[in-house]
Amino acid sequence: MLFCLIVALAGCAPKKVRMYEYEGPPQKGDAIVQYAAGLLGKPYKNGAKGPDAFDCSGFVHYVYKRYEINVPYTTEELVHTGYQVSRENVLAGDLVIFTIKRSYHIGIMMNEREFLHASASKGVAIGNLDLVYWRRSLSHFRRIL
Repeated sequence: MLFCLIVALAGCAPKKVRMYEYEGPPQKGDAIVQYAAGLLGKPYKNGAKGPDAFDCSGFVHYVYKRYEINVPYTTEELVHTGYQVSRENVLAGDLVIFTIKRSYHIGIMMNEREFLHASASKGVAIGNLDLVYWRRSLSHFRRIL
């Protein structure tokens, strides 16, 4: 019975999100990632802008709006927002852009490999750039902070 209680409590524990390590005060990108991670599991719905469901661009817009950063609603506009950064210089809160079947898909970088996005199959989820699917679809990164 004690084992069941421990397992149940562990499932209720807040999720820990691995971000970049740095010295100094917390950065806005880290706060954005923490907030976005709180939306994990929200369902996907094409054209949805939150808070109950999201598509990929609606997810990005909703999260950034929470921090009074106005970004466009569509992926076509988001891929030109801010400025491009290399993978070596990407930070928490930067956008990651993919080209999948001639359409854009967008997410928010958590760390050097993982990103948050609204997936049609999983809802708001964590993706990993080390997976072949994402690696072959990767277009570029953008910084808007």
